[in-house]
Amino acid sequence: MISGTNLAAFLFDHCEAICTAIGGVAGWTGNMARARLAAQRGRLDAGQQALELLARASERDARMDALLASMTERVNELTRERWQCDEALQELYAQAIAARLVVYELDAKAGRPPRQFQPLPPYPIPPAAQPDAAETAGVAGVDAPEPRDDDTHG
Repeated sequence: MISGTNLAAFLFDHCEAICTAIGGVAGWTGNMARARLAAQRGRLDAGQQALELLARASERDARMDALLASMTERVNELTRERWQCDEALQELYAQAIAARLVVYELDAKAGRPPRQFQPLPPYPIPPAAQPDAAETAGVAGVDAPEPRDDDTHG
């Protein structure tokens, strides 16, 4: 058995080695704890960044939803206005044709040759021509396909 005197002498003789070993273990333990805390802090920071990114994306999504609803309502309004204009234009065409027929009748009764009217513009109005390439440059789905030199259809 080790007596108290022998233990004290052993510790006194080997104090430097024991202190170095204890210091090494304590330093290693401290480094491990610091690394673990840094990793945990990194995970928390990454989680916080992810939450902030999600919040920004949610705000942007809400703004885009509001914008989409606004633009949809505006398109619906413009469509209603277009239909009203089309109805008025159709009525105007009908009245113009009726007026021409009346004038032709009156000319025929008076023995005059039929009057020549300028032709009415086409109705219904043809769809707008395709926009210029400069107006649609860079817009997906509008750019013309690039020409190919090789024949892919045999």
